[in-house]
Amino acid sequence: AQRGIFARQGESTRAKGGTVQRSSGTTSLVARSRSGFTLVELLVVIAILGTLIGLTLPAVQRSRETSRKLNCANNVSQLAKAMLHHESALQHFPSGGWGNTWLGVAERGSGVAQPGGWIYTLLPYLEQRPLFDSVEAASTGNIDTAYATLASTPLSVLNCPSRRSSTAIPLQVVSYRGDEGVSVTLREATRTDYAANGGSSANCPPLSRLLSSAGTAPQNARVTFCHRPPGNPANARTLTLPIQAIVNGHAQHDEDTLGDCAACDKGVPLVTNPTTLLEGDAWRQENAIEKMMRSDAGAPDFQDGFVHRMSRVVPAHIRDGLSNTYLVGEKYVMVDAYDAPVDEGDAEPMVAGYSGNTLRWGGLPPSPDAVGVSRPMAFGSAHADTFAMAFGDGRVQTMSFAIDPDVHRALSARADGGGVAPPTP
Repeated sequence: AQRGIFARQGESTRAKGGTVQRSSGTTSLVARSRSGFTLVELLVVIAILGTLIGLTLPAVQRSRETSRKLNCANNVSQLAKAMLHHESALQHFPSGGWGNTWLGVAERGSGVAQPGGWIYTLLPYLEQRPLFDSVEAASTGNIDTAYATLASTPLSVLNCPSRRSSTAIPLQVVSYRGDEGVSVTLREATRTDYAANGGSSANCPPLSRLLSSAGTAPQNARVTFCHRPPGNPANARTLTLPIQAIVNGHAQHDEDTLGDCAACDKGVPLVTNPTTLLEGDAWRQENAIEKMMRSDAGAPDFQDGFVHRMSRVVPAHIRDGLSNTYLVGEKYVMVDAYDAPVDEGDAEPMVAGYSGNTLRWGGLPPSPDAVGVSRPMAFGSAHADTFAMAFGDGRVQTMSFAIDPDVHRALSARADGGGVAPPTP
């Protein structure tokens, strides 16, 4: 009876050396259950953890990108405040400089005599006065070193963390002009992710601007312009005629523009650089017709934003209202140009003069950065859906890439009568 009870309880007995040993089946099962996870259970746990990470990672990335976008917008705000501080101190907004081959010259101040671009001019208002002065009276023996320091010094306020850090990037063209017009050799330089508003169009000014200045034309002056028959863009052709023939005999079309047709339509800002300080100073004294007779048809001098070549824009020029006109904002950069000089709108030092590297225009729709596509005249950003713009009153607004192109163009023009309020994305 006793053995039956043991058997029913799952126990067994056997004699060994006069002793009785019992092993419990129940105890054996418990021991086995505590030995660890099975392979199937482990795989299930790993799968669950992978799913949870997959669900949380996009949220973390979105949170980080939101933080980076806020940082970008804050940088735009700081630049706008510096530009307004400049205007308050000197009664005009920063000038755009002379051209992309010119660097800043400290002793030439902040006006139309300054060959360097608006970012160089703005350095004292970004708490960078020593950097602005670093090239003052640089001797011939150390001029390259002085300008290399100026061009390659990182300034985080001029770079968006969604795109890149503020580091020096190799240059495609290495020859520039600096103090006293001396040739300067640079191998690398920092870039900017932000651009001042040059206006509604970089290329080319409407022919109507010639007619308003024709009375000042020198005798026998000839001007090149693009004849664009309405509704027939394929029939556009470049003409060079005496100004009086244009005024008296040319059938005017609203689409006619100053400059060569091919140059106007190639998508890169037209710019002719003065070769010496003396030549640049002479350009500052030219009248409108003389500027139009240059190879770039004066395109950089007849723009309607806040900053252009040799500009001296004051608040009274912003007839559409400061709150309705772009001042500065994020620019488009080709993705594969973030660390290489392969985008024409991101190939020059950020302290260089007038070009699409530091200015952008509203004539083209804004765009998110893309691979293999250069848009050296467009605003944009490294963000997927928005870009930050500061207006003339210093207010910063996040703009949608879905903005109507006509509205975007109107917000870029300082006096087109549009007065369009910026939409909220």
